[in-house]
Amino acid sequence: MKIVDIKYIGSAFFVCFVFIQTTLAQVGVGTTKPEGALHLKSTSQGLVIPRIALTAKNSENPVINPNGSNLVEGTVVYNTSKTKLGANDVYPGIYAWSGSEWNPQFIMEEYKKYTQTGSYQLTTIRDGYRTPRPDDADNVAGLTNQVFKPKYSGTYRIEVKTNFSAGKINDFTSLDKISLATMEGAFFFKINGAGVNIDPSSGTYDYELGWMYTHSYSAQSEIESPTIHESYLVPHFESVVHYVYFLADENYTFNLSNCMITGHEYFVGNGDTGDGQGRIGNDVPCTVEFTFIGD
Repeated sequence: MKIVDIKYIGSAFFVCFVFIQTTLAQVGVGTTKPEGALHLKSTSQGLVIPRIALTAKNSENPVINPNGSNLVEGTVVYNTSKTKLGANDVYPGIYAWSGSEWNPQFIMEEYKKYTQTGSYQLTTIRDGYRTPRPDDADNVAGLTNQVFKPKYSGTYRIEVKTNFSAGKINDFTSLDKISLATMEGAFFFKINGAGVNIDPSSGTYDYELGWMYTHSYSAQSEIESPTIHESYLVPHFESVVHYVYFLADENYTFNLSNCMITGHEYFVGNGDTGDGQGRIGNDVPCTVEFTFIGD
């Protein structure tokens, strides 16, 4: 049996310990010349950070500090969960702890636009009404009972854009040199879902309830007789913006409709047939746009 002097074992252990401590001051993976406390180098592999299912944006759990104290600012994880709490929801992606909440290290954005279908839509005059009625209106093609499902919980900007053009007016009488007439009515935007209810039937001419007044003028002039100058299908553009709080992954059903009540007397075919009819979305279609603003 070979006897090893214990003093040599002790000396060897000390040298190894010092070497390890010196080496660990800078760690290089894939490189022998680390240029920082930790230097990773690879041409085909990435860094996999801890994958953890966070419970809420404002909660440290289930992430812990192994020293027993609060999480250190700058702690980074890859969150694998998607919550539906409301203001403190989290979504899959990289998060960093700020000291009080998890901040996403990715851009949270969403935009979706719904557009009227077809070249344009003809209107019908409901002359018997003094006020446009949401319960007796024509739905706009392509914007009827559509469903928007938000990606995030938070405030969304909804912009509703409408376009209405009046039809051709009747030939003026022998007493008139210039004739001018208008078609009037309203568009109605309705949307409902979890925590949201914009309903035009609950009020009158209130844009916050989805009402959008619309009108368009048509004209004829024979001042430069014998040439008759006509002007119709002149667009009237209207835009209303709503700010609402949506919950992620919930279905929100919306609808855009139109009711015209003025135009029978002065327009060709009582404003219900031929060139006398008004048009919705002539050249420029009606649209409904959803944009995520933030928590």
